[in-house]
Amino acid sequence: MKRAARERITKDPEERRQELIDAAERLFMEKGYEATAVSDIVQDVGVAQGTFYYYFRSKEEILEAIIEKDMAALEDDVRVITEDPHLDPAAKINAIVNSIIGISSSRKEIMDYLHKESNAVMHEKMERHLIERLVPLMAEVVSQGVAEGRFDVQHPTEAVEFLLASMVYFFHHPEIFADPARSKKMRSTLETILGRALGVKDYGFVLVV
Repeated sequence: MKRAARERITKDPEERRQELIDAAERLFMEKGYEATAVSDIVQDVGVAQGTFYYYFRSKEEILEAIIEKDMAALEDDVRVITEDPHLDPAAKINAIVNSIIGISSSRKEIMDYLHKESNAVMHEKMERHLIERLVPLMAEVVSQGVAEGRFDVQHPTEAVEFLLASMVYFFHHPEIFADPARSKKMRSTLETILGRALGVKDYGFVLVV
């Protein structure tokens, strides 16, 4: 009776779509992508199974929507950091890199699924979206750092592309976060790479890996 009552509630289509995405993401994180069925998602939201297929053709398509949502949220976070007047360029880059790493560690169940060979196309799409969204924002911060004499970089955009390639490595190897010893070494190495790549002499990067 309760479920039927919930189904009778008419909602804005975009609101309903977002409800399905949020429920799917939560269930994927709790149970894993493959262990979650479409029936689990609709039951969580309290709608009929046909409602799911009105918005999404498959479970894979809702996963793509989750990835897009997460990338958009990450872009928003990075934009807020770049516009923070209280942070200098080095501190901005430090915060941005931690945000990128955080996406990989907090979405482990989804990342594990994307790393399967059969999902190479979707994984590549995620990485492409990440780079397209973040390179311009990070390059602007690096250019600011160069103008202020904080960074010694000849080609800001290319430097950022190189640094993001390092970040993408974490997306390929989520097991890093499960090994404290390796995680510590990776963190230390990446902190050193950031300092040298940007030519920073008076700032110590501190990453959370």
